[in-house]
Amino acid sequence: MPRRPHTVLWSLLIGLLLLGGSTVLLPWNLDALSGASEFSAGLQRLTDFLGAFASPDLSGEMLSRCARLAAETVAVAVLGTCLGLVLAYPIALGASRCIVLGEDPQRGAGGLVRRVVLQLFRLALDAMRGIPDFMWAIVLATMTGVNAGTGVLAIAISVGGIYGKVLSEQWDNVDPTRYQALRSTGANLLKVFFYGVQPLAARAMQSFVLMRFECAVRNASVIGVVGGGGLGAALWDEFTDLAYARVATVLLSLLLVTTVTDLLSNLLRYQLRVDPNHPRAHRTRSRESQTRRRAFVIGLIGTIILLAITVLWRPLGQAAEELHRIEWAYIGDYLYGLAIPDLSPGRLASAASNSLIPLALGVLATFLAAGAASALAYPASVAFQIEAGRFTGERVRRPLRVYRWTLLISTRLLGLVMRGIPEVAWVLLLMVFFKQGITPCVFAIALHSAGVLLRVFTETLDNLPYRRLEQISGTCRAQLFLYGAVPRALADWRTYAFLQFEVNVRIGITLGIVGAGGLGDLFQSNLGWRVFDAASTYLWAMVLLTVLIDRTSRRLQIRRLKC
Repeated sequence: MPRRPHTVLWSLLIGLLLLGGSTVLLPWNLDALSGASEFSAGLQRLTDFLGAFASPDLSGEMLSRCARLAAETVAVAVLGTCLGLVLAYPIALGASRCIVLGEDPQRGAGGLVRRVVLQLFRLALDAMRGIPDFMWAIVLATMTGVNAGTGVLAIAISVGGIYGKVLSEQWDNVDPTRYQALRSTGANLLKVFFYGVQPLAARAMQSFVLMRFECAVRNASVIGVVGGGGLGAALWDEFTDLAYARVATVLLSLLLVTTVTDLLSNLLRYQLRVDPNHPRAHRTRSRESQTRRRAFVIGLIGTIILLAITVLWRPLGQAAEELHRIEWAYIGDYLYGLAIPDLSPGRLASAASNSLIPLALGVLATFLAAGAASALAYPASVAFQIEAGRFTGERVRRPLRVYRWTLLISTRLLGLVMRGIPEVAWVLLLMVFFKQGITPCVFAIALHSAGVLLRVFTETLDNLPYRRLEQISGTCRAQLFLYGAVPRALADWRTYAFLQFEVNVRIGITLGIVGAGGLGDLFQSNLGWRVFDAASTYLWAMVLLTVLIDRTSRRLQIRRLKC
């Protein structure tokens, strides 16, 4: 065997240290596992809770309520995602190294100005996504009231920061040799971007935008807990009332919404597929046919946006009325108080120590999720389970084909369930067994993240042109997966994993409100007591955590040094 590169060994060592440190640092609550009687009691509580799924509340009143809240949830996600994408695109242009700096080294005053601009745009994205949408909803509720309009704005700001980061990294991850011919013609940076970089990254962009919309649907359902509308408020109210039958109905509604969203995103991705190198692309489709299909997709998206506006017309009107009646002097003091932190040594020490909890929680949950998604990506891949004969030459008999289809469908259904239930809902479910504390939060984030990463990991594999896999020697599917597909997909996998780690840290902050502790709990309590300078300290700690994670993730992009 060849010697492993030092970078791989260092990465493994650092990963093990992070895992060990995070495990030791977190205050685990394992009372349910401390003895036989405690374990039996926890198991009985969990059995009673899961038993409610066998007989959920299917009354007409409850179903009508869930349908209305589900429509509101999807509408909040649609408008929040659209506004976030519109907001993110121009900021992502300024945060992309290949656009602002280009491939040639920049020296002198011009190069310094470009680097300052690059960092300012990245800092803006850090601030947008560094504060979780849960916290944005709490902050904005003072100005726009407790309604679905607040949820739209909160999701738009948070999703805009996420889109901006990932789009800029996907543009930077494009191999510069693939658009070198365009640069040699003397085209400026914007022309190189629009005619070279963006078309090459379009499929990865499309996949992530659709995947993030699914996450926005789940976030919209949970953000209702703090007044953002949708299914979240109903879920929290029924759980606190111990109405498990109604909780089961709300969770099943969430799964139904997620499944429909997943199918629609797959349909859109199929309609937009134009890569002629992919075997599932329609090679015989004319340019006019492609134009009609794109026009159909654009019309469908426009129709969905109009329907979302119709569903949220009243909540959006309420938000507008709140803004009209607002006392801007109070809001000025409110925003000023949140902008100026308390920099006393004691407050800074508290912010630093409590930042370790969501950081450690994010590390542990992301490692567990990435490992599970990597293991499940192979059985969940259409390329390696169904269409492997296109690049291996194998002929599969019917029994084996049925087995592979069964494996594929069951793995994808498992991933759909894991990501279809929001983190807060997973926490509520696990709290039935473990009770309130950090343990259900870790496993809840890991389960949800595994489903999200499985989706994007699998899509990255299935988007690989099969002609590249044919160039790998050998015909064994496992060998082609390990030595052909994984190395080519690793850059995107790494980007998605780092992004999910950042998302998990923000979720860890959010779950502080329901038992994880740390920054989220301290921010909400100080804001509730109107101690704005203390709340500002914890708010800026969230942003600084995001800056630290973002700069580390960009530094570790091996494929493009300093993207």
